[in-house]
Amino acid sequence: MNNFAQDITLKSLLNDLENHFDGSQNLRLKALAYDDDLLNYLLANDVLKNTFFKVITANNFVFLKDEFLKFINLRLLSNSYTACANYIGLSFEKKQEKFIKTDGDVVLNFPFKDGVIKGGQTKDEQKLNEVFLNNILAKDEIDVLFTPKVISHFELISQQNSNQNSNQNSNQNSDYENLLQILQTENPNLLIKGNNLIALHTLKYYLQQRKEKVKLIYIDPPYNTGNDSFNYNDKFNHSTWLCFMKNRLEIAKQLLSDDGVIFIQCDDNEQAYLKVLCDEIFGRENYLSSCPRKSASNRAMAKEFSILHDYILIYKKSGNAKLYGLEKDVSNYKNPDNDPNGEWTTSNPSMKNSNNIFEVVNPYTGQKDFPPQGRGWVFTKQKMLQMIEDKTFIFKMEYKENQRGFYIKKYLKDISKNSLVNSLEFLENGFLNQVATKNDIFLNFTSPKPEALIQRIIEISTNENDLVLDFFAGSGTTLAVAHKMKRRYIGIEQMDYIQTITKQRLTKVIDGEQGGISKSINWNGGGNFVYIELAELNAKFKQKINAVNDYNEFMLLAKNLDSKAFLNYKLDNKNITEIISSDEFKNLNLDKQKQMLIACLDANMDYIPLQEIDDENYKFDAQVKQLNNAFYKINN
Repeated sequence: MNNFAQDITLKSLLNDLENHFDGSQNLRLKALAYDDDLLNYLLANDVLKNTFFKVITANNFVFLKDEFLKFINLRLLSNSYTACANYIGLSFEKKQEKFIKTDGDVVLNFPFKDGVIKGGQTKDEQKLNEVFLNNILAKDEIDVLFTPKVISHFELISQQNSNQNSNQNSNQNSDYENLLQILQTENPNLLIKGNNLIALHTLKYYLQQRKEKVKLIYIDPPYNTGNDSFNYNDKFNHSTWLCFMKNRLEIAKQLLSDDGVIFIQCDDNEQAYLKVLCDEIFGRENYLSSCPRKSASNRAMAKEFSILHDYILIYKKSGNAKLYGLEKDVSNYKNPDNDPNGEWTTSNPSMKNSNNIFEVVNPYTGQKDFPPQGRGWVFTKQKMLQMIEDKTFIFKMEYKENQRGFYIKKYLKDISKNSLVNSLEFLENGFLNQVATKNDIFLNFTSPKPEALIQRIIEISTNENDLVLDFFAGSGTTLAVAHKMKRRYIGIEQMDYIQTITKQRLTKVIDGEQGGISKSINWNGGGNFVYIELAELNAKFKQKINAVNDYNEFMLLAKNLDSKAFLNYKLDNKNITEIISSDEFKNLNLDKQKQMLIACLDANMDYIPLQEIDDENYKFDAQVKQLNNAFYKINN
């Protein structure tokens, strides 16, 4: 196996620079003065030259002074630094640290904004202290992290096999040929188990190969309230959440079609910050609304203020996006006179606050008519005369005294059949969380969203056969509704309950379950989806480390890591056996030993890169390789 260790890092080079030039202050002064000794020293090292110089010609370079000054002012934290001060707020430009209180072109700055946080927990109760990988300090690591990954497990779920117990450890099953054909000829519905940031980058490659884009993204991410699945033991918890969201929203934007839209569920805890972050990522000009959603009928446990709503932030990818309001009731449009312009209904030609006040003559009775008192005509005199001639302004042949004897024809062909989507679209009681727990098939999931809410979102943003993505799939509400509404979908979930909740729920949908919106749309089952898992390597060992409670089993597992796992390059050629044999390690309690052992594993090799699929150490069989080729549209 290849070891992705870096022999030299910018982090260690910074120490060398400070030692060579007598401290950071002297180093800073030399950089400001474009000192020859400093420039020659930097150019002599390939890593420093490639990082802090722009190549003009083979022998001409421009020193990137500002980048270098920022680098030597870094607060170094593991594999990361932050270019922002330890505050969260608005600044003039993305690269400035100065905060503002006035207007201007602003972005949201926060510690670790310039990093990547993978988000590795697989259980709600896990607490994590994660490394932020910085794009300068850990570029090679991030490149490996974001490469497409091997798919180790494929499973076709359809009505004919949904009740069968498939072998989770083998792809040698009767559906292999059907599965291969579907992957080769269709763009199937997908449920993906794996880290959602890594899966999104894998999905980017998958969709590029298939020339596909996503029409709708709906996500209900953790709200960072301390009561959800965002459990990070980090003093920058708020900043961690923003970085976590930024990483995922940036790649999500790339997956959207030009006419695509994204709906993000959130609450007051992060809504304002998330709005500014999304303005920066998607463009403020592409912001549509922050729609309140009535989330609860009461909050008996509220101590200071009862919050009964949350928000849905809506952004479009570009100016091409279109939302569809609910269909208008057009049952009153008829064509009793066989008008060649089609079906029509009557409409009042007068309105309040109009200055168009003049007489019109009824050609049948000679009666001179004016608009009712306090009103004026909708149209100008010239337009009215033309409408009378075209017979779209209609005078009644007979009418009683004090009743107006005219109307205009309003044609069905001239109106939009859909109303505008409005900012109060989601305040109906049918969208309450309680509705989901009472009526929907959610299989013991905490706080699922009601199917009716997702139905409304899908109705106003997609058409049949459009592709819907939810990369915080949770209990699978988005996917279940998309399936019932004949949309294609992709769901991503890294939590372990994907097997017992999400997958089982979609299986029930295929079998025709009657919860949620099923009865209202006459759902009777059908269709299929493909369940896949990213091939785990270090992620598998981390789960085993967390799960073991017997000390002897733990030590045996630890010794096996030297030959089976990818180790962090920072171990400086040490192996796990040496570490666990040290007195320092033996004096730690089991929980601390687990944390240290997990830290010894290379986070970038939690999943196996696609380019490693032929490595004999992984023992992928011919069927898995063939299914991966079909999945990624790779020709042998």
